[in-house]
Parts: sequence; structure tokens; C-alpha cells
Amino acid sequence: MVKFRHIPPTQFLKGFEAAARLESFSRAAEEVGLTQSAISHQMRLLEGQVGQPLFLRIGREVRLTDAGRDYHRTVRRCLEMLEEGYRRLEPYRKPGSVVIYAPRGVARRWLLPRLPALKAAAPACEPWLDTSGAAVDFDTMEVDIAIVHAHEPPVGCESLLLARDRLSPVAGPALAGTLREPADILGAPLIHEEGPVGWADWLAQVGITPAAVWRGVNFSDGDTALTAAELGQGVALASLFLAQDALAAGMLARPFGATMETGRCWYAISSPARLRDEDVRDVWRWLGTLAPEEA
Repeated sequence: MVKFRHIPPTQFLKGFEAAARLESFSRAAEEVGLTQSAISHQMRLLEGQVGQPLFLRIGREVRLTDAGRDYHRTVRRCLEMLEEGYRRLEPYRKPGSVVIYAPRGVARRWLLPRLPALKAAAPACEPWLDTSGAAVDFDTMEVDIAIVHAHEPPVGCESLLLARDRLSPVAGPALAGTLREPADILGAPLIHEEGPVGWADWLAQVGITPAAVWRGVNFSDGDTALTAAELGQGVALASLFLAQDALAAGMLARPFGATMETGRCWYAISSPARLRDEDVRDVWRWLGTLAPEEA
């Protein structure tokens, strides 16, 4: 079965949209760069293809029929989508474009503050951050480098260890100053993040029965949970990889030194094919300078 067999040529649709909007074949002809007779002929052919009169011809003016008004809404929407799709291609035409995928929290809290350093290390690179949240597939996606949270890097990929994922309680400085020992956590407002490891696990590790730790605000991502902690709304069990800059800036504080391993790591991954590009290699080398010594 032939798909899209009812779609007229694009130039017919552009002429129809202009004529419908301007209510004039002559003004539409000026807009699209054709003669009035050419536009009139196209509209006759278009009406024949759709099997409906689309215009009422009244002297030198034209008015849409009911069917024409309905069709005009569809045509205008489709042309706007095509124009938007063209504009979205602009980054692909930029020389030096390198698409870096990262979860939103990593992009905002770790990668974004380091973009000036990346530009200094790779001046020809034009970074494009993708935070769409889609599963990374180098064979089907326009992604050059991805930052992922995993037990081990995917098979068949080049990888760099950026950090072992460790969790620790963090809070705004004022709230953190009221927490003298780990048991004080039980009386503090808690911030929960969805994930396989939570407060009950950390408390059990430091020898505290995790009673009544289910209360508090829940968040679906670590970035928002950290923002709530920065605002003084509670204590978060945070990834130190994500919290490191806020801790260094004094926006957050660690009341206790105890950390908990999650068994996962933060990796930068790429494919051998993508790393053949010089700009991608420059970004990859820069990421390598950020890898911990243990890597």
C-alpha cells in the first residue's frame, strides 16, 4: 500500500496557504514568487486532487469554503511543523558540533559549570547538550558522547570512569549545623529521591534502626532533591558526584563523613566510530583529565 498518496506537492500547499490567508490569488502569487495564473492553475489541480472545492471565487477575491477552512488549518499546521523541523537541523550544520548526552541533573550540576573549561580545552568544539532522557544508542541516535550511571560500562563502547557513586547526607548549612550525630537524622525533615538505595539503607549501614524514615518530601530526580536541600527544606541522601560543586560553594554541608557505595559509577561512553571525529576526540581527552586517579 502506497503511503501518503493523498498529499499534494508542497508548492501547491504553500500556494494554498497563502491564498487562503490573503484571500487573493494575486497577492498569494507575489508572496510565493509565481504568476497569478500559475497559482490559479495550482488551486484548480489541488481541488481536483482533494475532490472538494476549496475556494469561492468572487470577482478578484476568493473566500474559503467550509472544506477549505478545515483543510487550511491542517495545511498551515503541517507547514509550520516542516519549518520548525528545518530550523531544528541548524545545529547539525554547525562545524565542530559535538552532541553530549547527560541526565538533566548531571548536565545542570556537573557539566554546565565545566563548559568554560571544555571550551578552553577544545576551542573548535561547539557542545550540544542533550538531556532528553532517551536510552542511549549510538547506532540510531545523533549522540557523540554520553554520561551514564551504571554498574559497568556498556559492552562495545569506549568508556571513561568519571566517579564512583557514593551517597552521603547533605543539607543547607544551618540545618546541617543542628545534626551532631547520625541518630539526629531521625528527627530531621528528610528528602527522599526515587532509587534503589535510600535512607533506610544508609541508616542501617551506620547502625541505626531505620524507624519512621518514610516521612518527608519525595522527588523523582537528584537535582530537584538537592535544590530542596539547598533551600533548607530537609536533609537529602545525595550523590556526592552531583553535590560536589554545591558543597564546595558552601550551599550545602555534610554533617557526617559516612558515605555509602551504591555499586554504580558515572561513566562517559562513546563509540569507536564517533571517536574518529577530531572534535569528539578533543572532548573525550578533556573528560579524561577529569577522571579520578583510581580510574
